[in-house]
Amino acid sequence: MTDSKRDKGMKEAGAAPLTPPMSASMKIRKIGNSLGVILPKDVLASLRVEEGDTVEVVQTSDGRIELAVVDREADDLMALAEDIMAENRAVLRALAK
Repeated sequence: MTDSKRDKGMKEAGAAPLTPPMSASMKIRKIGNSLGVILPKDVLASLRVEEGDTVEVVQTSDGRIELAVVDREADDLMALAEDIMAENRAVLRALAK
């Protein structure tokens, strides 16, 4: 896993605020049969994303909308680890004693 891929993940949403705080206005445009926005280069750079990466739209408890970078590789590895732990629960309990 490269450093740039390792840096991506859900932790980005909770990362320290950008300095100075970033603000960007974007126009909603028709993209195919949907509506969307085009993110400026500086926003993409701050999120550390590139074409093909996945972001999640998250609504916070105070009603704000945030973009969170999704690290699919980490999610897949965690799911695999959970499956292995579930299949070997008795062995893991014995080792924990």
